[in-house]
Amino acid sequence: MTPQNGRMAQKTSAVILDLGNVVLNWNVNGILASLDFTEDIVGHLRDELFLHQDWIDLDHGLVSETEVTEAICARAPLTRAQIEATLTKARQSMQPIPQSLALMQDLHAAGLPLYCLSNMSRESYAHIREQEFFRLFSGIVISGIERCMKPHADIFHLLLDRFALEPGDALFVDDLLSNVEAAAALGIRGFHFKRSDRCYASLRQMLL
Repeated sequence: MTPQNGRMAQKTSAVILDLGNVVLNWNVNGILASLDFTEDIVGHLRDELFLHQDWIDLDHGLVSETEVTEAICARAPLTRAQIEATLTKARQSMQPIPQSLALMQDLHAAGLPLYCLSNMSRESYAHIREQEFFRLFSGIVISGIERCMKPHADIFHLLLDRFALEPGDALFVDDLLSNVEAAAALGIRGFHFKRSDRCYASLRQMLL
């Protein structure tokens, strides 16, 4: 259920947050634009890294960054240094969104438990896990560690079972509608997040 097509009258006892484009900045076009490479090289990095099945497998925990780098080098006119520089830029770009951080802090202060459910590689999570906002979470599930990912039902069941959450008592916030719909199919109320003032206001009205 989204704020556009229904009201959420039921009390929420847990909020489950995605990371990319909900808590953290994630913009592939911005990452690519920040690279000091030729247009051709940037195009290959877009197609062979971010838009390739390898990226999904990386988030799924099926391959490592080293394996992906080797595979790209074997099939595309890219060097290891170019790929590694792009991965570094991608990690550096994942900075907290100030409005989201403020909302999280207010929810935490109000005693509402927060949980993280994110599709992310092991390596990316290892890079960002020391950021201060992670201390606001009562539980964290990362796809690359668990080797299952949204929108598959298994990762939602894993989160619910591990932290003893009742589906109907939780609100799941994600920027991808397919993930919100997958959660809804399991009885988890969903909020399709679009990073707008209206979204933040709706969440505050529902939860605070």
